[in-house]
Amino acid sequence: MKKKLRRTLWGAAAILAIGLAAYFAFRSCGRPFIRAGRETVFSSVTVSDITPTGQLKVMSVYKEIVVGSTRTDHTLFGPQHRKIYAIYPAQLNLGYDFSGVKYEVVSVVGDSTFVTLPPISILNEDGQYVDEARMRVPIQSGEWNYVEMNELRAKANNEMLISSFEGGCMQEASTQGHAVVERLLTALGCRNIVFR
Repeated sequence: MKKKLRRTLWGAAAILAIGLAAYFAFRSCGRPFIRAGRETVFSSVTVSDITPTGQLKVMSVYKEIVVGSTRTDHTLFGPQHRKIYAIYPAQLNLGYDFSGVKYEVVSVVGDSTFVTLPPISILNEDGQYVDEARMRVPIQSGEWNYVEMNELRAKANNEMLISSFEGGCMQEASTQGHAVVERLLTALGCRNIVFR
């Protein structure tokens, strides 16, 4: 009986010590917080890396791309038909890439501000526009291997690129880009902004 009581007391003391250590560690970690009435709600801010990209994103195009494929495998039991239809969420980021610009983008002559922007470009880092992690497969028959699924993803990626160019997204991004840069320069006190 004494052994059980002793174990229980040691266990309770250990739990109390761990709880107090966690409380003081959490309290002293200096995380930013938001006060909401009487309740304090902590928000996590994590900065892992800051790299100067020299890019200004002015527009993102979101679409769901539906692609499908059918295959016929010839087996001992005759032809086996397989089909798959997948829905890929896709995002294309459009904007200005200033990292390779060798000329003066903004110049002031008198009371006029002259702006020479680079052409609108695609800012997706890896050339991938589809989100494979959020892909949905509403229709599938048979097994599909890794190589076939990669072909399907590449097809969706290509469809996103083609539909964005055909849909006038580049022209819309250019129009929005000029408006964004004009608002930014106006807020900085520039007047008579002229785009070249």
